[in-house]
Amino acid sequence: MYNFTVMCENIPVAKVFVSDDRKEVKIEKLVADSIRQPFGGNDVSVERVYGFLKSRCYEDGRADLEEILLQAHLETNDPWKWNKITHGVMWEDQIWIRFEGEDLCWEDVRWRK
Repeated sequence: MYNFTVMCENIPVAKVFVSDDRKEVKIEKLVADSIRQPFGGNDVSVERVYGFLKSRCYEDGRADLEEILLQAHLETNDPWKWNKITHGVMWEDQIWIRFEGEDLCWEDVRWRK
């Protein structure tokens, strides 16, 4: 399983469970639909989870993407692998991903201090 909790700073907002074959998904919302909830509405699908993960990656057309992937030891811009490395942390928001078995908090992963 590819299990993770979507966090907003130190507040868990959704638990996501994806089967090993990435064909089945379950999303447990821990906060109501809002700006903090990336899975607002009723669409619970692998495509929705993939879209969320993809939104936490560098864009495919970026000129220096090959160099970035090389530094991350990745051959492709794979959202499943990229988010395992970066925890989905972005510069412009406080949403991030804590994977099953991790004991991290916002202060451990944030870019800006």
